[in-house]
Amino acid sequence: MILDKPTHITLFGGTRTIGGTICRVQTASAALVFDMGHVVRPSSPMFSGALVPRSNADLRAIGFLPDIPELYTNEHHADFAICISHNHLDHTALLPYMANEISLFSTKDTCKILKLIADAHIEHQPSLELIGVEPHAWQQVGDLQFQFVPVDHDTPGAAAILISAPDLRIVYSGDLRFHGWRPEVSRAFVDQARAFQPDVLLIEGTRAADEARPQVSEQELVRLLAEAMQSEVRMVYFNAYPRHPERVLAFARVSREAHRVPVFDARTLYVAAHFAERLPEDVAVWAGEELPEAVDRWLATAGVRRIGPEDIREAPGAYAAELNYDRLWRLIDLGPQAGGLYIHSNGAPLGPFDPAWDNLQRWLAYFGVTFRSIGTSGHAALDEIVQAVQTIQPRVYLPIHSFYPERVIAPGVLRVLPEEGVAYTLSDLLAAGSLPEQS
Repeated sequence: MILDKPTHITLFGGTRTIGGTICRVQTASAALVFDMGHVVRPSSPMFSGALVPRSNADLRAIGFLPDIPELYTNEHHADFAICISHNHLDHTALLPYMANEISLFSTKDTCKILKLIADAHIEHQPSLELIGVEPHAWQQVGDLQFQFVPVDHDTPGAAAILISAPDLRIVYSGDLRFHGWRPEVSRAFVDQARAFQPDVLLIEGTRAADEARPQVSEQELVRLLAEAMQSEVRMVYFNAYPRHPERVLAFARVSREAHRVPVFDARTLYVAAHFAERLPEDVAVWAGEELPEAVDRWLATAGVRRIGPEDIREAPGAYAAELNYDRLWRLIDLGPQAGGLYIHSNGAPLGPFDPAWDNLQRWLAYFGVTFRSIGTSGHAALDEIVQAVQTIQPRVYLPIHSFYPERVIAPGVLRVLPEEGVAYTLSDLLAAGSLPEQS
């Protein structure tokens, strides 16, 4: 199909970062943006502390916010919408800066967990009206149609997005993996994406640099957690991501198998419990904190007991407790009994690239706590991503959400390494595409 004004695809983030993906698909009369995350770029100026922005215009000027004017005004939004593939901050962190009247679409489970996180005051969440839609149901914004297709990731509600424009079809993978609890969901997405016959595939390449490091499955991870707890006679601490309820609930089960009482931050348990058929037996929360009203009310209804530091001091080997970075002062309350094993399971800080990582190590060393990392990635391995590209067979693919997108090489399929801020038509991409070979 030849149009006077063809569809343009523009990336405003995520081309050479893990996270921060922002892409606009724009026709002559409508526009769809996905996702709305942010990542820190070491070379970029930032506002922090006493240095505060005067308005969104300042944030746009330094590249913190994408230069998409429609995002910041409440005018003329009938044919403009945002889609969110999943709830992780590197895909949602900029939502609080968006205009209130923009239509914001995601899956029902993503909307659910974002609301729970907001109610629990875990992180600041936008007051925007989220529109939760059923998977596979086509939605329409002007002359753009789109649907969410579930994928397996380390958070509920994660989805890829299929987009149909007047002159091309686009698939955006979002974040996905094939070693989680439901690998068949990601495989089903690949099959549906192939049947869609996309012209353009935007696919994540998070693990392009670590293909030599296999990831354990979530099932295997549970076994490793159980072994670690059972072999430890002292106190056990754990740090999981509150946006991953399945992992949080796995810690509850494993703790009980190790004959330990699982003790959670009340906010974490509040979120996780809403994704469980029933609350695990004999689960507890830390006592002594003022909690958000929604969490406090839920605890009273659920009848969850509260455990204080004095309880743990009496029998530290009888407990396994969540210890998040922003609550490390709990070690002070435990005093001489604080020593034990700390299991870091993909919680915050996320890794050595975070300045808080070294400080976490200092705290643990000071209190005689042994650090151990037992986790698994929410992202597919490089060979799995390459296989997905070759199965889907787009006319051209754009590897994004990666520090090393050039390493995502699918022989026989045209590839473009996109540049930020460039508005590509399908003709542009096909002309710029090349067939890279494996080295």
